Amino acid sequence: MVAELRRSLEQGRFPHALLFVGLEGIGKRTFARKLAQALLCETVPAERLEPCEACPGCLQVEAETHPDFAEAARPEDKHELPIAVIRDLCEHFALKPARGIRKVAILDDADDLNEEAANAFLKTLEEPPPGAVLILIGTSVEVQLQTVVSRCQVVRFDPLPAEDVGAILLERGVARDPDDAARLAALGDGSVRRALGLADPNLERFRRDLIDELASDRGFDPPTLANRFLEHVKQSGKESVDQRRRAGLLIGELARFFRGVLWQTAGLEPPCPDPDDRRAAGSVAGRLEPEDVFVLADRCLEADYHLQRRLATNLILHSLAHDLGTVLNRRR
Repeated sequence: MVAELRRSLEQGRFPHALLFVGLEGIGKRTFARKLAQALLCETVPAERLEPCEACPGCLQVEAETHPDFAEAARPEDKHELPIAVIRDLCEHFALKPARGIRKVAILDDADDLNEEAANAFLKTLEEPPPGAVLILIGTSVEVQLQTVVSRCQVVRFDPLPAEDVGAILLERGVARDPDDAARLAALGDGSVRRALGLADPNLERFRRDLIDELASDRGFDPPTLANRFLEHVKQSGKESVDQRRRAGLLIGELARFFRGVLWQTAGLEPPCPDPDDRRAAGSVAGRLEPEDVFVLADRCLEADYHLQRRLATNLILHSLAHDLGTVLNRRR
């Protein structure tokens, strides 16, 4: 990726707008910051894309005080990027560079652009100032408006290696020991943010109880399950963003669990780091046909998609619990 961007810069065809996509918590924002430093570095030529990280330009980008650098994101108390945030970013971006020949702007949370805010952004995307570079950060192309995607060069980020995630968890003191770090890294699927979320002891306990209840041969009441699920999600905070993130973590864990069940129905050992999950998967696999498991896993992925599209969490969880109960309860 860096080599390709370096060649583009050397050839004078560096893209004016980049859309970074990939899982949350894999370093997209960190890389965007480093790229901004490289483009505004006052010591190393920009064509090398290697910021010195010590000159005034690099230090001011890191401190968010560089006059030719701007960064914007969705406010914590909002579930969408307000048009006012976009207008402020565009106004700052339209000014001539105060130093050098470039301006760089980063727009985080591009997934949360609504149509009105995106439309206000289009003119800047279409006609950026000379030498200007816009970096948008999102999770996938599919959740972006096509009018935005068509004006950007898409850069896809792969998940981080499990070893790197584990090392970060140990460095931050989240994991108790290397074995705990390896377990959380495996659950994180290459995302530090996901691994950090799953390290929450309260979430871990609820996850265990949820999977065991679904795997039990006693059956469960879908509305009751959905209400408990929703109550746990609300414990993450008052903001809908935090609630959606916790719901997404748990729904992702359900999808992972049902993938493990599918391996069991095929007579294979599921690639699961948790022995309790493997036992629960074996219990469910003994009652379901493979097509049933496909339905359950697909239904979890559908619920996660609706979360990303910001549908009502309450409705998503009740609908998911109903559909899980329809399959699991009839197979008791």
